[in-house]
Amino acid sequence: MNNTSDKIFAKSILSLAVVCGLGIVPAYTMAQQTEDAAQTSDAETEVIQVRGIRASAAENLAIKRLSNAVVDAITAEDIGKFPDKNVADSLQRVPGVVIQRNGGEGSSVSIRGLSPNLTFTQLNGNFIAASGGDPSRSFSYELLPSNLVGSVELFKSSEARLDEGGIGGTVIVHSRKPLDMDKNSGVVSLEYTYADITDKYEPQLSGIYSWKNDDEDFGMLVGFTQQDRTNRTQTSRVNIINQNFLYTERRNGQEIEGGAQGYARQSLVQEVLVEDRERTGIQFTAQWRPTDNLEVGVNYFQFKLGLDSVLNQLEYPEWHDTNQYWTDVFVDAEAEYVTGINYASGVSGQELDTQIPRLNGEYVVEESTSDTVDFFMEYDGGDYRVKFVAGHTEAEGGPTEKFRAAYYSGNTADYWGWRFENENLVTNIDPEMFNRLQAGEGGQADIGATDSSFVGGTQEEDYAQIDTDWYVDWGIVETLRFGLKYRKGSIHRDTRNTYYLDKDFDIAAGEARPGGITLDDDYSRNGGIPLLVDVIASQPLGNLGGSINTNIFPAVNWIAYQNQLESNFQRYTRFEPDFVYEVEEEVKVAYVQADYQWQNFRGNFGVRFVDTVNTNTASDRLEYRLDRVNLEGEDVAQVNGIVRDVIVNPKENSYNHVLPSFNIAWDINDDWVLRGAAAKVISRPDYSDLGQFQTLTYNSSEWEADSSSRPDFDPIRDQEGWTGSGGNSSLRPLESVQYDVSLEYYYGEGSGVSLAVFLKNIDNFVVPFVLDVNSSVPDQTFTLVESGGGTVNVGGDIVVRDFNTAANGTDAESKGLEFSFQHFFENGFGVSGNYTRNITSSATVEADGRTVGESPLTGSSKYQGNLSAFYENDDYSLRVSYNRRGPTIGALAEDWDINRFSDTYDQVDVNASYSINDDITLSASVINLTKSEDYVHLGDDTKARFLTNSYSGRRFFAGINYRF
Repeated sequence: MNNTSDKIFAKSILSLAVVCGLGIVPAYTMAQQTEDAAQTSDAETEVIQVRGIRASAAENLAIKRLSNAVVDAITAEDIGKFPDKNVADSLQRVPGVVIQRNGGEGSSVSIRGLSPNLTFTQLNGNFIAASGGDPSRSFSYELLPSNLVGSVELFKSSEARLDEGGIGGTVIVHSRKPLDMDKNSGVVSLEYTYADITDKYEPQLSGIYSWKNDDEDFGMLVGFTQQDRTNRTQTSRVNIINQNFLYTERRNGQEIEGGAQGYARQSLVQEVLVEDRERTGIQFTAQWRPTDNLEVGVNYFQFKLGLDSVLNQLEYPEWHDTNQYWTDVFVDAEAEYVTGINYASGVSGQELDTQIPRLNGEYVVEESTSDTVDFFMEYDGGDYRVKFVAGHTEAEGGPTEKFRAAYYSGNTADYWGWRFENENLVTNIDPEMFNRLQAGEGGQADIGATDSSFVGGTQEEDYAQIDTDWYVDWGIVETLRFGLKYRKGSIHRDTRNTYYLDKDFDIAAGEARPGGITLDDDYSRNGGIPLLVDVIASQPLGNLGGSINTNIFPAVNWIAYQNQLESNFQRYTRFEPDFVYEVEEEVKVAYVQADYQWQNFRGNFGVRFVDTVNTNTASDRLEYRLDRVNLEGEDVAQVNGIVRDVIVNPKENSYNHVLPSFNIAWDINDDWVLRGAAAKVISRPDYSDLGQFQTLTYNSSEWEADSSSRPDFDPIRDQEGWTGSGGNSSLRPLESVQYDVSLEYYYGEGSGVSLAVFLKNIDNFVVPFVLDVNSSVPDQTFTLVESGGGTVNVGGDIVVRDFNTAANGTDAESKGLEFSFQHFFENGFGVSGNYTRNITSSATVEADGRTVGESPLTGSSKYQGNLSAFYENDDYSLRVSYNRRGPTIGALAEDWDINRFSDTYDQVDVNASYSINDDITLSASVINLTKSEDYVHLGDDTKARFLTNSYSGRRFFAGINYRF
């Protein structure tokens, strides 16, 4: 070996010694290199047990340095002490990563500007079910307690041995194992949290205990976390956006001649959501090494997230958008957008009933669970190693109880108004409104807005995998890896309703009658809605600010409302026969991969063969609109004019892929690494796009004739023939051919800088689309009883026009550059940061071989970056982190035919700790020190078209950590 290679090898040994000293043996290291390092480390390198921010950052950089692929990593600063309160929060400091938050907590992860649905997350190398009610391929990080995590790897380039599924990247979360830890070691942590918009102090208890016998060949680990947290999210938003309302500027009740015109929202909402989150996490792991060559073990994980919530809303609909109420209408001429309206009840010269704002609310009892068990085995045959794992993961989620209700304010507000100002919605209400409601004026229940529909779902998967690493001496090839994997997963999604029935109601008899128990039996349709004066909150909502800008927020006490329902009625949950879909997915995989090294070059190349069969089953809903007016010109009763049916329609779709990959790293010298990667990868379509039930509506010629003279006639909706919407079972997986090139400079202990460029050519990107489709429905014959007894024959092979669905787009591109650095000073200070610039093109949408439109890559961000600075010594540490995400493309607003955009978001977090001694550490953190808010607007040509802004609070943590 030449001198340069000797130096590189010595540096690799030192890096591995640091990593092993921390008790983690990373899976990314080449097996032969690990074996060589182990043989020489005792003689040549002193292994030092290191802890803290500096050690964790150095280890992360060592992982990046030694990997054969494009990999970033996060490791625990100490046992049970992950860098942040949430794994997603830690990932946001990895170059190219953006997180999405829910209630202020990281909930999902996107990589290099692409949607979270294109990030594939695994636990110990396998899928983990995490259904939150409506199943999704995007993993919910809210379920995963960070104290059970030892390390996280983020693969930005693919390898043949890695599971397919992440065009953006693959995140592998690694849990701890007892034989890798000291005997009778562990940690216990107690922490309290406080948020500025909840005014509550709430606890979190967590612990890990690891035991192994004196021979160190059998061990068990137990981990536990219990967290109670109240999240309060304040949001102002446009509830309904369209181009149905075009208004002209107005001042003091008079329209301005030649004034600007703009489109107005149909409904505005200010809302306060309070969530009581109870998170529980359990891990049990057992390991046994009956011989020096064989290891077997079992993992069990259970995660629960209780998510009970109460929502209060003030809604401002368009009901009184007339000159009888308007005093002022403000318009942004350039944006063609109405930016504010003032109202008064007496503009017309007489006092008119107002009903605005309406008091809405929602009450939810909800829980999501995730259970995973797997068996693993590893055999080391000297010149080969065989690993086997088999397991089952399942999740269930969604509410067990949910209702919505609303009250009109009545004629209690003499004036009100709203305006968009500095990316905020500002409202002003007559303050007498609250006093009058408390006195019993107004407060009529809106029966039509009182309902209880909600979604539940399950998700599960069985998997088995065998991997073999064969250490060979075939020239430059050092390790040959090959393996097989089988996965069979399924999701179920349904719709349910909670009804409150009279206590004397016979449920068995109700279920036995045609149609079963329906909304007509509910308390809301039988005079059971509580009077507003009995359930109105004693005070308007307080502790408002940020995204809620109003002078008064009258609200209903929805807990008191629910108590009245529980006291006076019996609760019943109905599972609806329609609005149901299931997706079953069977995947068979084989791969082969060669790890190579030649002089200063190393890497891998291989190919992955994937066969997938999808079976989608949905309760498609058919509606036959047959007759609207009888022979006398009177409206036909809906029960006689419209017939509804539900059919179950299974559809199968199969496809296979050959996914090659190539990675190369050139260790130029001790300090420089030039890295390259190329691969073909896939991401499967989201479940809702594949399996969503279809709603097909047929209009008879009689219906069209009856509707043609009506003022609400719609030539699309009311024309003879079929229309509809629903999922697309023929969707193909997203495919990407992608390339990475990076140059990395490691110039000191834990210090380095890197620059990378990447390109992803994406086909089959899923976009919303309207097109004509061919379908098949049962033959039916109907008699028009009230219109002369004629018949309507319909069914068989049909054409559905203007079918709203999802389609595959082609020829999209995502490219950019990524810069990162990390530097340690000798005085205990350190700094790290990164910046990623992402440029995406639009996807071309094709139908029947024709290009029919374009769509941007929704979920993609323009740029993202972060900067962290820290100081650490033997006693205490302090870290300040700044994160910034650029504009992000959201869903299409179909009426406007332009996309929503999330504005730039930035946030500062602070973490500090003080070590009383080697075993006890005090910690404190502030999350969102800057009190940052999210803002969403319509289109990228202006920020004036307000859609949403929200604030989830600044949160404080203080705790004590005991390590033993």
